[in-house]
Amino acid sequence: MSGTTATMDRVADRETLGHNRITHHAIRHTVEAVTARAFRVSRDNVTAALEDDDGKLGVSVSVKLTLPPLLGPRNGTGTVFELAQHARTEIASRGAELTGLEIGRVDIRLTGGKQDQPKERRVT
Repeated sequence: MSGTTATMDRVADRETLGHNRITHHAIRHTVEAVTARAFRVSRDNVTAALEDDDGKLGVSVSVKLTLPPLLGPRNGTGTVFELAQHARTEIASRGAELTGLEIGRVDIRLTGGKQDQPKERRVT
């Protein structure tokens, strides 16, 4: 082995010194994006607050949901509570995977109530 290759091998074996910092703002936006995906809404319809939960990341999210049409076919199955429980699990697991932080409590507040109206298109 040549001297250059041996030196490069030793450099690759060492740990790189330094640290990584993820800002509060970046973590909050990540949690909001994960929550929006879990509820199938736009990220604009989600706000998140972060706090300490006995050394873990405590998350409180507020989600603006649209109501399904009261008459006619329904797209989804299950109750809003079942949706929220599924979303809570997804927020904790996917949020931890993306941020590297252990997520403890996940509080979900569902707001909204506006019916989703299809946008009409006019041709002139």
